[in-house]
Amino acid sequence: MTDFTESLREPLRPVVASEAALRHCLASLRDGHGPVAFDAERAHGHRYWPKAYLFQLRREGSGTWLIDPVALEVTQRADLSPLVEATGSAEWLIHAAPQDLPCMTEVGIQPPLLFDTELAARLLGEPHVSLAALLEAKLGVRLRKAHSSADWSRRPLPDSWLRYAALDVEHLVELTAVLREELVRAGRMTWAEQEFAHLLTVVPTPRSEPWRRLSGIQVLRRPRQLAVARALWEARDAIARDRDRPPGRILSDQAIIDLASRVDRDAPLPDASMMLSIPGFQHRGATRYRTNWLSALAHVERLSDADLPTQRPQRDGVGHPRSWERSFPEAWRRWKPIRAAVDELAGSLGIQPSLLAPPAVLQTFVHSWDGTPVGPGLTALGARPWQVDLLTPVLEPLLQSS
Repeated sequence: MTDFTESLREPLRPVVASEAALRHCLASLRDGHGPVAFDAERAHGHRYWPKAYLFQLRREGSGTWLIDPVALEVTQRADLSPLVEATGSAEWLIHAAPQDLPCMTEVGIQPPLLFDTELAARLLGEPHVSLAALLEAKLGVRLRKAHSSADWSRRPLPDSWLRYAALDVEHLVELTAVLREELVRAGRMTWAEQEFAHLLTVVPTPRSEPWRRLSGIQVLRRPRQLAVARALWEARDAIARDRDRPPGRILSDQAIIDLASRVDRDAPLPDASMMLSIPGFQHRGATRYRTNWLSALAHVERLSDADLPTQRPQRDGVGHPRSWERSFPEAWRRWKPIRAAVDELAGSLGIQPSLLAPPAVLQTFVHSWDGTPVGPGLTALGARPWQVDLLTPVLEPLLQSS
């Protein structure tokens, strides 16, 4: 098959961008039936905040609706909780739900039930789980992904973009039906139901030291170099938040690393002339905020040695197992055979090991194991019942022999 699906089943409606239009949409959704197919478009690479700039909903008997949540804002985020009220106890069908749930929660959309088509495909061991790949493999529908990186904060949105957005929910009901049937046939529907319910309870937690995600930071070895990188990252982040722009468009990671790497142990910190000798600080976006960069360096100059960051990041949890061999040898001895056994079990099931045993859960359990029975121990850490049932007979004999 070579042809792409371009046309919609019904004419494209005007975008819902007013309270009156929203009331009409809600009335239509109430008259519809069955699950709600849902998607959201953000502006990755164009904006700082991961908010949604377009919501797409489709329900049988109602059709497809495109909603502009920004146009519905008054003094704060729009309140779109009436969408859930209008659809009652209906199941919401979303592809890659963890990407959309945060921006849904921001505007009050909290589905009572969820079916994640990407997660369903992963539980089935599908080799390719993107929406386009699944639609083609399961339904023979080919979609162009021409606008996946578009700036959805742009207004007005071109009609071609709106059709693209509407097509993302056009076939979700049929795709869900196929995946649900396959899950039932494979005896994995219970797995899916537990995973979907879990997704609705997850609350994202911010990283303790987000500046350490700077690309290339591993070349910085000295505390003062890391302090400069941290200060510039924080200054850039504050500007990006204020302007709602991607941080990298204000100052690149490479520019921050290049300047920080020039910091000597006891020499004065770089001055304005040294800063401007670095290409990343020469473009207009960076030079506009030269005062901010110099203020960040001045802040570093005032830090005591105790305030400088260490080369090793703060630990979130028990740390990666590769660090256990020296510091926690007993945990390391337990970990090696358990890791191999979990990988083997996941392989026999045709799924990813991280899906069978979430890394944070398994690592914490193995690292801190004190004789606690496997089932209660994994459950207390957040493992779902289907995972506990599969892991318990594998882990118990390995722990008893360790």
